[in-house]
Amino acid sequence: MTADRAFWLFVAFAALVFLMGGGSRFDIESTGPLRAIAALFLAAGLWFQSGEQLRSIAVPLGLLVALAIWMALQLVPLPPSIWQSLAGREDIVAAGQLLGMDGQSRPLTFSPLRTMNSLAALVVPLTALVLLSLLDCQGLRRLRTGVVIVGVTSAILGAAQIILPGSEGLYFYEITNGDSAVGLFSNRNHNALFLSIALIFSLFQSGSKGRRGWDEKTIWIAAARLVLVAGILITSSRFGLGMLGLIGLVYGVHLLLALRRSGKEVTLMQKLAGAGAAVAAAGMIALFALLGRIPALERLSGFYEGGLAEGQRTDTLPYVLQMAADHFPFGVGFGAFEQAYRTIEPETLLNPRYLNHAHNDWVQLVIEGGLPGVLVFLIGALWLLRMAWRAIRARQAAGESLAAPLLGLLTLGAIVLHSAVDYPLRTPSIMLLAAFAIVLVSRAAQDARS
Repeated sequence: MTADRAFWLFVAFAALVFLMGGGSRFDIESTGPLRAIAALFLAAGLWFQSGEQLRSIAVPLGLLVALAIWMALQLVPLPPSIWQSLAGREDIVAAGQLLGMDGQSRPLTFSPLRTMNSLAALVVPLTALVLLSLLDCQGLRRLRTGVVIVGVTSAILGAAQIILPGSEGLYFYEITNGDSAVGLFSNRNHNALFLSIALIFSLFQSGSKGRRGWDEKTIWIAAARLVLVAGILITSSRFGLGMLGLIGLVYGVHLLLALRRSGKEVTLMQKLAGAGAAVAAAGMIALFALLGRIPALERLSGFYEGGLAEGQRTDTLPYVLQMAADHFPFGVGFGAFEQAYRTIEPETLLNPRYLNHAHNDWVQLVIEGGLPGVLVFLIGALWLLRMAWRAIRARQAAGESLAAPLLGLLTLGAIVLHSAVDYPLRTPSIMLLAAFAIVLVSRAAQDARS
């Protein structure tokens, strides 16, 4: 397959994922068709694979397969003497005895259907890795622009969702934050994360300045950045607001250090441009605040009716942490957190809201995946850091751009940070984005080695 055809094959797959895979719930109607289509793309990607291309993704591919094997093992029925001895099964054993069903074999997972759903969900990142391995460096570079384009699309869609009257039809998912700018997603926080990552990608895009002023590309990049910043501000996401401040701080420090390293004196025009940008940013925030379009600022100080109250998260945290300790090292089964939590939920915390996730995916990884799940993550993280270090060191020595490995690291860093307060990696769109980030780092390391 030619590099150009491989690029458009991945673009077609990514477009379907962003249109159909913006939610994390197991009962979203588009999830089944998306996975079936992903399997077809996977077959096509494997058909055109070479041994060298497969070796380029061997480690992440192997870790995904290991995760799939562990999920499958969690579905294997265990003898009564084994599963009854596991933590948290006391109520199930007692109910079985009352019904005369105490001698049945049961799997390790609390919810076989949810674990099967988690297993099937791996087809999206698996397909993404296989298709990305077919791309050359030019294709990966073009995809970096694609991330910005999709981000701008999601930001504009989000603005339309909260501004246009009768915009209910612009929400792609039935269960969603219906009063927020969710864009292509079902969750405002996931949209804010994606827009933040798209903004990071846009900061690595550059145009040029000629005698007649800035070129067309530079103008489009600046416009995209403004749209993405505005999109983050209207998501109602506190995480997005925090990411926006963090990105601004890091980018400002980067520009300052770059100017100092260049040895050039900061001109009056550069100072005025920096001050103007700061005033423009403050003015934009003030404008949105006056229009009442930054609910995230209000949510920083307390409860918000559209989501899980902060008090509930704080109250459930001790019980969630206790679950992680009680069910270690085998876990309760991937996707089965909700069912397992119900067995220990205290009466004092019962209310109309239910806890479907721990809202800390690293703790939930321990709860659901146990020691094997943690090991898969740690091995992957160590391998990725090693690849990033190799790529950055080699590119610095050769005087080459660090954009690819840095973008991969920053993308994964944002996802890791968000996972401490949410569950973004359970969304197919974010899975695909994470796969792209991993390939950016690994390909840069392989190029450095060769």
